[in-house]
Amino acid sequence: MQEPREFTIDIDDVELCVYEWAGTGDPVLLLHATGFHSRCWNEVVLRLPGQHVFAVDIHFHGGSSKAGDVVDWTLFSRDIRQLIERLDLRNLVGAGHSMGGHLIARAAAASPDRFKQLLLIDPVIFRPEVYADLDAHIGGIEARDHPVAHRKNNWRDAEEMFERFRDRPPFDTWRPEVLRDYCDYALLPADEEGFRQLACNPINEASNYLNHRGNEAVLAELPQLSMPITLLRAPAADKLTGDFSASPTWPDLASALPCCRDIYLSDHNHFIPMQDPELVARYLREAQQDRWQNAG
Repeated sequence: MQEPREFTIDIDDVELCVYEWAGTGDPVLLLHATGFHSRCWNEVVLRLPGQHVFAVDIHFHGGSSKAGDVVDWTLFSRDIRQLIERLDLRNLVGAGHSMGGHLIARAAAASPDRFKQLLLIDPVIFRPEVYADLDAHIGGIEARDHPVAHRKNNWRDAEEMFERFRDRPPFDTWRPEVLRDYCDYALLPADEEGFRQLACNPINEASNYLNHRGNEAVLAELPQLSMPITLLRAPAADKLTGDFSASPTWPDLASALPCCRDIYLSDHNHFIPMQDPELVARYLREAQQDRWQNAG
């Protein structure tokens, strides 16, 4: 696979790191999940030869800006919308996993003329009753008290990360090459003592999981998503828990969208792109080629 071009774009004083794989055809834009980065899409892009692809590190993630102390998904989605405008992306196939699915949906609702299709991969779009009572479903704990805030954050190198995670859930369900990509690009340069820290600081990652006030706005925006949408869903837990392998997606989300096919993947977990990059690439190829209506 060709190495992508890496560049940054300044959006309202937030520098977003963008990777671009040169190619032809209508562009594809990929948005990652909370705690990850754009190079987790490498194995998907490998299966899209010759396709023009962009992937963005969301604010506080990967190579993008760590400035600020407020995690706000509404601002994240505005960043993505402005980035699309700055790059002048049109006839776009937008795809997002988990948080990325929420953000690409909101960006497309704000600028529907820029998109031709969406692929939402287990997006963090909760059931309406969850948004109605977030404290009951998510809890009122502070980010510093969330288990994710206490992740190991001193690593010698990516190999140490890989060996630590490879046999631990949920990473043990991933394709090993995707876990390699996650580890290889997850760490900042070494400090004076030779240790490397996560590019997505654990406290920011925890804040991402907890700060959902205002995110219910996505429910009112769903009718604006008139483009064809493919929704990939994994099995959900009975209620929101600390099990990151369970789907956070509203099971009836497809019925709230004007033109959506609902693909329920009973043998997958929330980490669909990490488990099955070929499956994701296949749906992206169908979207790029306008084969949504005929796809099984």
